[in-house]
Amino acid sequence: MPTPRLSILIPNFNNGVASSKDGQTDLIGDLLQSLWDTLQDDPTPLEILAFDDGSTDDSLATLRAWSEKTWRNGEQFLTLMEAEHCGVLSITANKLVRASRGELLARLDGDIVIHTPNWAQALCKVFDDGPKDLAVVGPKQLSPDGRVHAMGDFILHPKGYHHLCAGLPSDRVTRAVEVDHVMGCFYCCTRALYDELGGYDEGYMRGQTIDFGLRSRLAGYRCWAVPTIAFTHRHTLRQDRATTADSDTGIDNSRQVFRDKWGFDRIAPDLDVVRERFAGTPLLWNAEVFGVGPGVDTVPASAPPTAFDKSEWARFNADEAFRSWVMFKVGAVMHLLDEGLAGRDRPVVVPDCGSGIVVQILATRGVEAVGVERDAGHIKVAQEFSKHHAARAGYPGKPPRFMQQTELRRLPLDDGCAALVCLFDRMEAHDNPVSLVQEAVRLTGEDDGTVLAVSKTPAVEHDRPLHPYRPPTPLQMANLIKAVTGWRTLMEVQQQTPGVPMVVLSTERANPQKHTKPDPSAVGISLEPVTTG
Repeated sequence: MPTPRLSILIPNFNNGVASSKDGQTDLIGDLLQSLWDTLQDDPTPLEILAFDDGSTDDSLATLRAWSEKTWRNGEQFLTLMEAEHCGVLSITANKLVRASRGELLARLDGDIVIHTPNWAQALCKVFDDGPKDLAVVGPKQLSPDGRVHAMGDFILHPKGYHHLCAGLPSDRVTRAVEVDHVMGCFYCCTRALYDELGGYDEGYMRGQTIDFGLRSRLAGYRCWAVPTIAFTHRHTLRQDRATTADSDTGIDNSRQVFRDKWGFDRIAPDLDVVRERFAGTPLLWNAEVFGVGPGVDTVPASAPPTAFDKSEWARFNADEAFRSWVMFKVGAVMHLLDEGLAGRDRPVVVPDCGSGIVVQILATRGVEAVGVERDAGHIKVAQEFSKHHAARAGYPGKPPRFMQQTELRRLPLDDGCAALVCLFDRMEAHDNPVSLVQEAVRLTGEDDGTVLAVSKTPAVEHDRPLHPYRPPTPLQMANLIKAVTGWRTLMEVQQQTPGVPMVVLSTERANPQKHTKPDPSAVGISLEPVTTG
């Protein structure tokens, strides 16, 4: 038997008909049928190995039946290994590699279906024609509805761990892209890389390919997501599996193993920590993210404007759309306070408050509010307006306070000083949102805080589907905040329509009796129009 160029490796645990949600979908059988259909005429020398990790459903019987099949040339279709249940995928994956012979390795989950004819030949061509340091490749992953689920992933990115091109039509994604990582459900690498790294770290119950991919990056190798091969991942059609690895405890354990090893979280990495710890290494390959570091320890002050007409107040008076957007944010804060989702015992803090317009309006409604801003000119305008309004109409409670932020990553406020921190239009604009959320947690306290993130949904960049800075979705915003805080998340997810509000609320406060959402109609303003002079 000739030495195979490609080894196709399939770990399996309960991917049978009995484990599908509808009781009719043969997940592992459909995968094997797709291999039979797409590789019949593929000229690539290959082998298929499957390892059953103690399945208790019909998937083991399906694998045994397919192991009896032969290709047209008489060679065995599938080699099957069986063992008692272990539950650690990295151990199973390492056993599969050690039993294989190919120079290229393609690990497949038992709940995928491959669509591309002769995909083994196409995969070999990617490695043959690509740069010499290309060592990891992942195909285009589709959801069951046919749209893109992932065209590779970014991990070390302001949006945290997220899938590229998620939700786009498949035909919009037509070129390869360099990424941090490709998902393990269809994971291809060279044997040389596997041997150099020593295989998958068996300390992980889940997430071993993330660790493997970042280790390959750190060693100077590249990772591509390619559109020339397409597959569907059908994990949503499978019942939840009663394994420790898939439990909340198992997932938390794997994340902690990663944090202990790498020094940052794999879902929401603090990019300042990454820059400092891995400065000068190939891990910081992405110039879009790491090309320009912070460089300074303080934020320079700009020249201050001298009148209100150079501030946001002039726009607030003249622009109805802008005024409505400001009042949506004010209404969201008031709703949280009225519903008990945020306390009134401490101030509301608004970082990057600009000229303080939201902070001022909250103060006119009796809310103790503090605005923090980097620009000294904006601070001066905010303070001037506060004095102007106090002399003319007064505030029903404490007047607003405004403070300048002079440290790049730290807000000039004490731990636990705030009941609510409002991140207005910041999550999509900050170069390290994790640090912003960490500051919000510090200000509110870990046991009784609330963080509110509000942004407008920008237009989806259909003309640049692979651009690394496509705007975040509400779900991406929520996942990053939840990963940093560990708090409950109440979220309003709107369609990706330009101008529609995205609201993410994360809270550690006691569960309210009803989970109501910020109400955009809860607006109204008692301030007189602001004029200059």
